[in-house]
Amino acid sequence: MIGDAKEPFIVITSLVIAFLLLIFLVAFLTTALIEREQLRMQSEAERAFNSVFLALQDSTAKALKTMAEEHVSGIGVYSSMGRRVLSLGNVPMTIPLDRFSSSLELINKSNPNTGVASYNRATKMIEYIRFSRLTILLDTGQLTLTESGLLPTPIDFPDVLYLHFDGEAYHQRLVLIGAIGIVSTLVLIALFLLVLNIYRSNRRYRETLAKQESLVNLGQAARTLTHEIKNPLSAITIQLALLKKTLPPAYDGDLVVIDQELNRLSLLTNKVSDFLRNPLGNPVQVDLNELLETLIKCFDKPIAFFSERRHYIDFDEDRARSVFENLLKNAVESAGDGDPNVEVEIISGKRNTLHIYIMDRGSGIPATEARKIFDPFFTTKIHGSGIGLSISRQFVKARGGTLRLYRRDGGGTVAEVTLPKSIHPSKKGTKDTP
Repeated sequence: MIGDAKEPFIVITSLVIAFLLLIFLVAFLTTALIEREQLRMQSEAERAFNSVFLALQDSTAKALKTMAEEHVSGIGVYSSMGRRVLSLGNVPMTIPLDRFSSSLELINKSNPNTGVASYNRATKMIEYIRFSRLTILLDTGQLTLTESGLLPTPIDFPDVLYLHFDGEAYHQRLVLIGAIGIVSTLVLIALFLLVLNIYRSNRRYRETLAKQESLVNLGQAARTLTHEIKNPLSAITIQLALLKKTLPPAYDGDLVVIDQELNRLSLLTNKVSDFLRNPLGNPVQVDLNELLETLIKCFDKPIAFFSERRHYIDFDEDRARSVFENLLKNAVESAGDGDPNVEVEIISGKRNTLHIYIMDRGSGIPATEARKIFDPFFTTKIHGSGIGLSISRQFVKARGGTLRLYRRDGGGTVAEVTLPKSIHPSKKGTKDTP
């Protein structure tokens, strides 16, 4: 079974590899189709070349007719320097043999009876060029090619045969293949992003569902436990009061320890009950500045407080105190015996909201524990219950706010609480209408 931590890496890596293979396949097919079109162009050029020059052996008129049928615009015989010697139709005076030299040398070695075809983007024509293997004879102004014979006048012996014909259809096919390749690649990328988004949404849904199931099970177990624990606690409290009256002073130290632990268990059960009950409570207008200033005085370490003016929120007083007391306590304890340099700042945000930042320079949140920090009963403290942050977020969420914990630049942690401002800031103590 794939672990929760490894699953995203394995799934996303598999998706990336699969889609890269598909993109490679599209690129391969596109390249293969382009090569097929190039071979097709070469074949058409060779066929047109053979048809025209065979017709030219009979007569010029037949050659012109064949040129029209094969869509050939012109043919020419050129010297080894690239200068035109004889021509039929529209061909240039000179041809740049250096552009074809490497291809011609290759073809001449492998198959001397074929030439090389290329598409000229400037003229939108297909040019075909090959070495001449025929003797050329001028007779009454007409071009005649024969297998043997003598030239009537000495001329620069022609070395290259050339023809060109319309390449618009070839160019359109190349553009179409390229467009299909690009569109296919974009579709694959869009499909990859869609599948990735679906996977992430599904994972978030599964995590939310698992958390909800866990909370439901936790709620049922917590209700049972708190109910069962409160009865023994009541009995222990009564017995402890009797022991305080009957035991000699020598046992006072032990009774104080029992009393402290008893209070700790009672506080824990009350917190669990708060977590399970309606977290909204009885919202009233709370002076946020006054609340934070009061709480800051309860700690023995200095805490800096910044606020541009007085702010008010609509919150249950006890729950508001519980939220910010818990966050301040975590910040103060974040550095152990050292100075955590805790700072509290209130900033007005957009859409009538307040951002309360409680910042420290403590040990920070380990990356492995960042996702579990709000889980009920998860704690890294020896004497912690792990319920404080869960309850705090529940209280803040009930008032339409958010609670986030993240790493602070330079080290430490930032606890950011976002809450809506009080609707009637001038009427202190007015109850909020749910």
